[in-house]
Amino acid sequence: METTPSSVLIIGSGVFGLSTAWAITKRTQFAKTSITIVDNTANGSFPPDDCASVDSSRIIRADYADPHYTAFATEAQKEWRKRGDDDLGGQGRYTESGFVLTAYEPNEIKPGTKSGMDYTRESWKNCVDVAAKDGYPAGRIKTLENTKALNDCLGTDTYPGDWGYLNTLSGWADAGRGMEWLYQRVKATGRADFVSAKVDYLVTEGDRVIGARVTDSRLVTGDVVLVAAGAWTGSLVDLRGRVEATGHVLGYVDISDEELALLSRQPVVLNLSSGLFIIPPQERTLKVARHSFGYLNPVVVHNALPPSPSYERRSFITSRPSTTRDGVLARLPDEADADLRRGLAKLSPVKGLETRPWKETRLCWYSDTKDGDWLVDWHPGWKGLFIATGDSGHGYKFLPLLGDKVLDCMQGQGGALGDKWKWKDIDDETVGKETNGKFKGLTTMDGSRGGDPGMVLEEELRKKSAVKVAKL
Repeated sequence: METTPSSVLIIGSGVFGLSTAWAITKRTQFAKTSITIVDNTANGSFPPDDCASVDSSRIIRADYADPHYTAFATEAQKEWRKRGDDDLGGQGRYTESGFVLTAYEPNEIKPGTKSGMDYTRESWKNCVDVAAKDGYPAGRIKTLENTKALNDCLGTDTYPGDWGYLNTLSGWADAGRGMEWLYQRVKATGRADFVSAKVDYLVTEGDRVIGARVTDSRLVTGDVVLVAAGAWTGSLVDLRGRVEATGHVLGYVDISDEELALLSRQPVVLNLSSGLFIIPPQERTLKVARHSFGYLNPVVVHNALPPSPSYERRSFITSRPSTTRDGVLARLPDEADADLRRGLAKLSPVKGLETRPWKETRLCWYSDTKDGDWLVDWHPGWKGLFIATGDSGHGYKFLPLLGDKVLDCMQGQGGALGDKWKWKDIDDETVGKETNGKFKGLTTMDGSRGGDPGMVLEEELRKKSAVKVAKL
């Protein structure tokens, strides 16, 4: 970005889009830059309920196998810990409950890949190093050397993992309320024009993207068009092989006051081999979820921006979210239902939770990349187009700093993380495409995913599982 733009159009009001808008309002360089934020909201409320950054809870951790993310998350945690009423972490928006990360010893590992246990051990080392540098006593991070130690920590008598650790410096946030806090901060500046509309396609003139056409045929424009549409980004820009929408399962069960008193004192627990995790409740609802390879939802998109002006716009198949905005009821495939119940049985000290009916279920749609690194860069084929997506299921925790980092990247000052997030070449042209009627999904191989890659949502919904709760 050679000159300061007079206007920025941001497509998407999730954590990437809203935090970048907030960052723009705080920099004097952009004091005269107008901001327009467009999103497809059902009732005009930003951000939409089905975006990945809106939920009852998200894990706030510095527990990464990659030291760059550990350092970045550690800085974000310092903001989360500010608990004044007006601070992000105030009024119950952040709870430092502690975090147990564990895994099973793998039977086999494919060459060049990382197992959940590899990730867990590397994460522990990185967190210990950063905590020591920040002056925390060594006891704030405790290893749990075997299944018995894990059970003693969690109050369980099951098989939560083979090895792990408790990091008392991590916790969780009320994601919906955190996003409301961020939205109100942006809105209060008076700098942003919020437009509730579905973007049909990006509009170009020559080799430049100048704006977006929305459903009522309006054209909204910007000197810079920032696409931060999360898992919907691939429906607007051809990112096949680089970024892909994957759906991840969540379930909620009702609990009693007595169970709330116990469970609210628990740490977050995540098993990186199964991907199953439980976040402590603030109210009488308990959430269990799975951070996995996710479900694919291959559909035809018609108006996505091609790689450059030398390509025609053509319809193609890509994975895109299927949510309530499409009129779809969130129904879990049988295998997911059984797996989430397995998580309740193995990771919670309360017996019998796995037999309860779901109060609610949901698919949370990630914008996945192959290596788990985000895509935050200028599009190489079009002028004026900046992409900020590829959350890979770990964007929300960086809310306090994320927008500033996106803006740094936009200005060519992203540093080591900016280098990680640059536009990458594709090493397999078949990924993210359909060949002979079979869609080949992108697989995130950073060691943080459990379950089976390549599952297609519609295929799994058609299956009838023989798994019974009694066998969990």
